Amino acid sequence: MIDENHIYTISSDIEFSKFNENEYLLHNLQLNKYTKLNEKYYDLLSLVDGNKTLSEIQREFQELNKIPLSQDQIESLFGQLNKYGVFGHSDSIKENIKIPNYIKFGFIFLKSELVSKIVPFLSFLFKKSVYIPLFILSVIVFSFNLYINYHDYRELNIGKIFPYFMMLAFSSIIFHELGHATASHHFKAKHGGIGFGFFIYFIPVFFADVTDIWRLNRWKRIIVNSAGVYFEIIFCLTLSIIGFFTKNQTIEILALVIAGKALYNLLPFLRADGYWILSDLLNKPNLNFHSINNLKLTVTSFFKRKKQNLDIKDYFIAFYGLFNIMLIGAFFYYQIILNRDSIIRFPLTVLNIITSAYHGGFTMSFNELVKSLSVLIFYILSIKILFGFGKKLLKSFF
Repeated sequence: MIDENHIYTISSDIEFSKFNENEYLLHNLQLNKYTKLNEKYYDLLSLVDGNKTLSEIQREFQELNKIPLSQDQIESLFGQLNKYGVFGHSDSIKENIKIPNYIKFGFIFLKSELVSKIVPFLSFLFKKSVYIPLFILSVIVFSFNLYINYHDYRELNIGKIFPYFMMLAFSSIIFHELGHATASHHFKAKHGGIGFGFFIYFIPVFFADVTDIWRLNRWKRIIVNSAGVYFEIIFCLTLSIIGFFTKNQTIEILALVIAGKALYNLLPFLRADGYWILSDLLNKPNLNFHSINNLKLTVTSFFKRKKQNLDIKDYFIAFYGLFNIMLIGAFFYYQIILNRDSIIRFPLTVLNIITSAYHGGFTMSFNELVKSLSVLIFYILSIKILFGFGKKLLKSFF
């Protein structure tokens, strides 16, 4: 039974900030939890002052907004905010452990205290006088490096270079995550530690806690989300220069492979950096959901002649969803129809690489290595799609 005389009080840990023209950001400073509110939801919470009863809040909201809203609906809306501790902390509310919900078995291995001691020394890399020359130099060096090595069919001893690749790849990933933390620090936003976990249970991923950037404007958020790739490119640029002056082709090729992995993160698919960058550009969190939903609405509108309330941005998001599907389809067509031999041989290739790490007998050209990496991406996407389909299938039965 609803108590219409109940008085709600917003916790002192709650902070509101403007997110865009029509939305606000709610932040629990103690629990480090965020959520977005539309304008009407924010107006409703603005009436909660620790003095008004539920019935008074209902009456005042209806008078100001001319929108019918029952006490049941208000209680339901307020109930949805319990997990953010809006009306006070309770033992049932779990503190945010600063690990993304799509990461499984995640843990923090570089504490925020240690990261905060490192990032001030790297902040200068975000000065315009530094990053513009670095960007131009990177384009020149990587283009030259790629041209020289892609057409060089000398065999690479994969077994011998694999341990070095793993060591350098790990170092570049740490530098990548430090990039996100440094950019967050540069814009006066809080950052947490750096952690490790698994995406969809089997794909190992690293992450940096920069949740606080939701308080920043979208252009600053875009810089923070692209900072990881920027730092990794600096790392690879350093490797390329070392390889060139020491005439060490192995280091040059490893720099190209790691740079390719870094640039792959800019693709706006899965939950890579490019996805968050595009999400910020459009000011649309949960972009995957909205892209598929807008695509469904657009298709329904076209075939059923049913007008939908969509603007230009909504149609662009729908096109993103369609392009995403078409791109994945084209990639699968190439791999299954035109590159099927590589797919069939790939498990044996991986086994040979692993065993040769001890014996040093397996060789491969850079050209073949690039093709093998594309097959690896094919396997990762295939497993992800099958995993998602299986999960939905299980839900339908249980």
